[in-house]
Amino acid sequence: MKCKDSERYITLFINDKLTGTRLKKFIEHIEVCPTCFNEMETNYLLKEALQRLESDGSYDLHGDLMRKLKNTKKCVEGHEMITMVRRVMLLSAGMALLFELVFVYAFYL
Repeated sequence: MKCKDSERYITLFINDKLTGTRLKKFIEHIEVCPTCFNEMETNYLLKEALQRLESDGSYDLHGDLMRKLKNTKKCVEGHEMITMVRRVMLLSAGMALLFELVFVYAFYL
């Protein structure tokens, strides 16, 4: 992902509106690009600080952002694992069906 694309996704990420492949690529980019990370962190801190001033919430904004990134990364990895397992199961079911069709066809010949 390029920095220009990453900058477009910052607000979506902060508002939990970024999903799928875009989310995965965004997280990967943020982890290696300090410029985009700093831009995201600034946006996150401003948004959260304003909300927390109104609600008297926690002020460990950097820690909250790091937890959000970590949790999001875990969710993306979990989703990828589930997708891979589903593909393996579908392939296995297809192979079992093909085997059964070949066996039944050969049995009745």
